[in-house]
Amino acid sequence: MRYSLHGKEYLVLSMKYLILDSGQGVTNREWDMGRVVLMGVLGLLVAWGVRADELQVGLGVVEGTVSYQADGARPWRYARYYVKQAKTGELAEAVVALRAKPVVDGARQPQTVVVDQENFQFTPETVVIQRGDSIKFTNADQATHNVQSSSDIATFNANLPRDGEYVVRFEKAGGVRQPVTVGCVFHSAMRANIFVFDHPWCQLTAADGKFRLADVPPGEYELEVVHPAGELRSRRKVVVKAGEVVRIDFRLSADDKR
Repeated sequence: MRYSLHGKEYLVLSMKYLILDSGQGVTNREWDMGRVVLMGVLGLLVAWGVRADELQVGLGVVEGTVSYQADGARPWRYARYYVKQAKTGELAEAVVALRAKPVVDGARQPQTVVVDQENFQFTPETVVIQRGDSIKFTNADQATHNVQSSSDIATFNANLPRDGEYVVRFEKAGGVRQPVTVGCVFHSAMRANIFVFDHPWCQLTAADGKFRLADVPPGEYELEVVHPAGELRSRRKVVVKAGEVVRIDFRLSADDKR
């Protein structure tokens, strides 16, 4: 038997209805029957590959891929570090985020991300975190390093001997447009960028260039992408609808250098 997309959407909506209205004004027998129907619907959805985040009542998903189009006349010197497949151009370490209102999630536990200083570079050199999270800077080199920033989001300056560490908690968010640039006063070529957001719809692409922002409330947003190492920047309008997946692909080039 073949099921149409319309049938799949109908079952998703039916499941949402059961989740919202179950147990309200029904008898015990009706409630038991409803549970059987609910489990049957869930089984069909799993068989059809509907992910759990698509079942979040009233929310949507934004997903896509960030890639880079090389230009022989305007070569990007460091492209080889971020583009592993030259033909398709999937771009690693691009920051993708919605421009959205701040969200306060009291249930979320603050996270700590480790940024090491090894071989005279920050690893990773680009980090995406949320307000309230911390960065633990460490030093794996024999040489003494330093971490310093004088941005409006965070100001700090500390020396790190070998195996030393320094923790910074970020209480302010700057989003895509105001990252915290971290340097080392002893080695000027060392740079890291910390992007701090006040909502969860943000992500750093891996080697496959893919991103997926789930549980997004319906509405109109700006979807922004920035690659600090390549000085690349772009944005698109996106309309998110309940229960739907919106696909947006970015094909960046030297024209997007800002």
